Amino acid sequence: MSFELPAGQWLRRKDAESELNCSKSTLNRRKDEGYFKLGTHFIKVGPHSRSPLLWNVDECRKVFAQFEAPKGG
Repeated sequence: MSFELPAGQWLRRKDAESELNCSKSTLNRRKDEGYFKLGTHFIKVGPHSRSPLLWNVDECRKVFAQFEAPKGG
Protein backbone atom coordinates (compact mmCIF):
# COMPACT_ATOMS: atom_id res chain seq x y z
CA MET A 1 0.00 0.00 0.00
CA SER A 2 1.39 3.38 -1.00
CA PHE A 3 0.70 6.51 0.99
CA GLU A 4 1.66 9.96 -0.21
CA LEU A 5 1.67 12.92 2.12
CA PRO A 6 0.13 16.18 0.98
CA ALA A 7 2.70 18.69 -0.20
CA GLY A 8 3.99 21.14 2.35
CA GLN A 9 6.41 21.52 5.19
CA TRP A 10 6.00 18.78 7.83
CA LEU A 11 7.41 19.65 11.26
CA ARG A 12 7.44 18.27 14.78
CA ARG A 13 5.13 19.97 17.25
CA LYS A 14 7.69 22.32 18.81
CA ASP A 15 8.87 23.57 15.41
CA ALA A 16 5.28 23.82 14.12
CA GLU A 17 4.33 25.93 17.15
CA SER A 18 7.14 28.33 16.31
CA GLU A 19 6.28 28.49 12.59
CA LEU A 20 2.56 28.98 13.25
CA ASN A 21 3.10 31.27 16.25
CA CYS A 22 0.72 29.26 18.42
CA SER A 23 0.82 27.00 21.46
CA LYS A 24 0.61 23.24 21.87
CA SER A 25 -2.86 23.68 23.40
CA THR A 26 -4.05 25.65 20.35
CA LEU A 27 -2.87 22.91 17.98
CA ASN A 28 -4.55 20.23 20.10
CA ARG A 29 -7.76 22.25 20.51
CA ARG A 30 -8.09 22.85 16.75
CA LYS A 31 -7.44 19.15 16.16
CA ASP A 32 -10.07 18.15 18.76
CA GLU A 33 -12.56 20.64 17.28
CA GLY A 34 -12.13 18.99 13.87
CA TYR A 35 -10.35 21.84 12.07
CA PHE A 36 -7.17 19.77 11.61
CA LYS A 37 -7.63 16.41 9.88
CA LEU A 38 -5.40 13.35 10.15
CA GLY A 39 -3.42 12.89 6.92
CA THR A 40 -3.89 16.48 5.77
CA HIS A 41 -2.89 18.67 8.70
CA PHE A 42 -1.06 16.14 10.89
CA ILE A 43 0.14 12.54 10.91
CA LYS A 44 1.15 10.16 13.69
CA VAL A 45 4.78 9.05 13.50
CA GLY A 46 4.18 5.72 15.24
CA PRO A 47 1.42 3.21 15.95
CA HIS A 48 0.78 4.12 19.59
CA SER A 49 -1.81 6.56 20.93
CA ARG A 50 0.97 8.71 22.38
CA SER A 51 3.19 8.62 19.29
CA PRO A 52 4.51 12.03 18.22
CA LEU A 53 2.74 13.98 15.49
CA LEU A 54 4.12 15.78 12.48
CA TRP A 55 2.26 18.91 11.43
CA ASN A 56 1.83 20.24 7.89
CA VAL A 57 2.34 23.93 8.63
CA ASP A 58 1.26 25.02 5.14
CA GLU A 59 -2.14 23.31 5.50
CA CYS A 60 -2.51 24.50 9.10
CA ARG A 61 -1.90 28.10 7.97
CA LYS A 62 -4.82 27.77 5.56
CA VAL A 63 -7.10 26.86 8.48
CA PHE A 64 -5.83 29.71 10.65
CA ALA A 65 -6.36 32.14 7.76
CA GLN A 66 -10.10 31.38 7.84
CA PHE A 67 -10.47 32.65 11.42
CA GLU A 68 -11.46 36.26 11.93
CA ALA A 69 -10.22 38.60 14.62
CA PRO A 70 -12.69 39.15 17.46
CA LYS A 71 -15.08 42.03 16.93
CA GLY A 72 -14.66 44.95 19.34
CA GLY A 73 -17.77 45.90 21.16
